[in-house]
Amino acid sequence: MKVPYHEHAVQDEVFYCIKGEGIGIVDGKAVELTVGSVLVAPAGSMHTLKTDGDLYVTALLIPVNRIICHCKQVTYGDIRMAMLNGARTVEEIKEITGAGTGCGNCIDDIKKVLGLACGCKMITMEALVDAFNNGANTVEKLGEVTGAGTDCGKCKLLLQNIIDTRR
Repeated sequence: MKVPYHEHAVQDEVFYCIKGEGIGIVDGKAVELTVGSVLVAPAGSMHTLKTDGDLYVTALLIPVNRIICHCKQVTYGDIRMAMLNGARTVEEIKEITGAGTGCGNCIDDIKKVLGLACGCKMITMEALVDAFNNGANTVEKLGEVTGAGTDCGKCKLLLQNIIDTRR
């Protein structure tokens, strides 16, 4: 079984081992997986599964609205709403939400959220702009070319906003 390192921006991934054994890795920390064990990869954490034999798991994605800025209690959803209203820089996010104006430890996370157009498919803003510049000038065409907006669909308003600001 080969599972590349990946993350889910707005979903916790829960693995339940139903057969075999292996290792789950979440943010560099290894956890042994055997029948009946559970591994939770919180939203935003890099994770993978590894085994030399057979490993069968059931995986569930659970939507969450994780807190990005603990000082100001600003969530991922708050930052995405600011992006829907045109925010594209850390300074604009600070102005609109207050995130990043306390201790500043969340600035890298804010940059990650700003860089993503689609959190489900991990499609970057850069990839969308490139697709738009290459002729994908509707939400549907952007979805066909990049995959953005084809899972939960919550980013479709942001995709439209990107299109509107690029015209």
